[in-house]
Amino acid sequence: MDTGVYNNLLSTFDSKYTTKYVNDSHELRSVVKRIRTQTQKSPVYLVNFTNAKQEYVLGVKEASMKINESLKTLADDSPDGVFSKKKARSSDSDQIGAELLSSDQSRIPSAFTIRVKQMANSQINQGTEYYETGKGLQAGSYQFRITVNDVGYDFQYNIRRDANHREVIQGLSEFITKAKIGIKAEPYTTGTGKVGMRLESTMVGSPDGRESFTLQDRTVDEAGRGIVGYYGLNKVVVKPKNAIFDLNGVEKTSMNNEFTLGRVVKVSLHHASDKGAMVDYHPDSDAIIEGIQGFVSSYNELIEHNIVFVNKTGTTPKLLHELKGLTNPFRNELESCGFTFDQDGYMDLDLSLAAQAIEAGDMQKIFQMDAAMTGRLYMKADAVKINPMEYVDKKVVSYPNFTKPPRGYSYITSLYSGLLFNSYC
Repeated sequence: MDTGVYNNLLSTFDSKYTTKYVNDSHELRSVVKRIRTQTQKSPVYLVNFTNAKQEYVLGVKEASMKINESLKTLADDSPDGVFSKKKARSSDSDQIGAELLSSDQSRIPSAFTIRVKQMANSQINQGTEYYETGKGLQAGSYQFRITVNDVGYDFQYNIRRDANHREVIQGLSEFITKAKIGIKAEPYTTGTGKVGMRLESTMVGSPDGRESFTLQDRTVDEAGRGIVGYYGLNKVVVKPKNAIFDLNGVEKTSMNNEFTLGRVVKVSLHHASDKGAMVDYHPDSDAIIEGIQGFVSSYNELIEHNIVFVNKTGTTPKLLHELKGLTNPFRNELESCGFTFDQDGYMDLDLSLAAQAIEAGDMQKIFQMDAAMTGRLYMKADAVKINPMEYVDKKVVSYPNFTKPPRGYSYITSLYSGLLFNSYC
């Protein structure tokens, strides 16, 4: 065998994925034992190793290993298995949303009902309106304090000579907002050419029912006017409110429109309603479909390697026929779950039908390891992984001598295809 060509193929076919089974000693011992058993019964072959054959055997081995791993993942029925993953679902997503924060089944609470009576809202202050080009306070330095949830912040703002109301309010709004104390301030205008300031707390609710923030002048001008009082910044037009809702018929309150139940379910309140919404749990179809698409991709990769090899060499597509023969008896079952096959054997997945099959539990039945199709496909991919040379032309040199005790060689496969134990096994 041309080792230079093989070294080049190693870089070409370097594993593009990682497997959680790479350090599974049981798996490794099983592979060694099976190779030894196979070499006890296998004839000695003479192989004309073209580049096409080497690319093919390496490609189908890697694709077969991906199929095996994806089937193992889908067949995992442990609490960490893909079909064990759940997601919270609201019967009225316009009223409330729900999201699971933990996959620990033992911590997930029972289904519950919520009716939103009142949404939490922020505090809004709206100041006195003045004509934009008018002038008011004298030039100078003005000090004031903003108290946010009992924490005071002292400010000093300078008004330059000849500054009009638009310039003062614009500059003061930016000054307050940039301080990042939990208040967003911005100017607003009216249709009559007037301007005022609007202040809104960035947080909703109030711990004690009082205002979230207040403003107070610390200095005034010669006329006794401070910047807070003159521009009416302390005038509350919308008071902060906490959310009020019924949880399984018991009234609860929350300062926010989002809260967590038992540190497991995050609930988002969207609007008040006179009807309750139920939150329960369903299979996480997104995570499951992602796992199934990984299987479909691996299966199609195996088909692709075979079609390319057949087109290059004109050989009989033995493995393609075997795969079609393996899946044909289960076509109706597969199609009902969203799987379809084109004339070349490529597999496709209808996401809508797949989601319905997941919800009904039919998809999980297909991918259980004791299911007929999954078991057969797993064994076929496993056989291809161990001996991909089965599917290339070769000449028999000698048969094993069955009159003597059998001898098996763990690395005999590498003599044919360079498939020495690597990062896959």
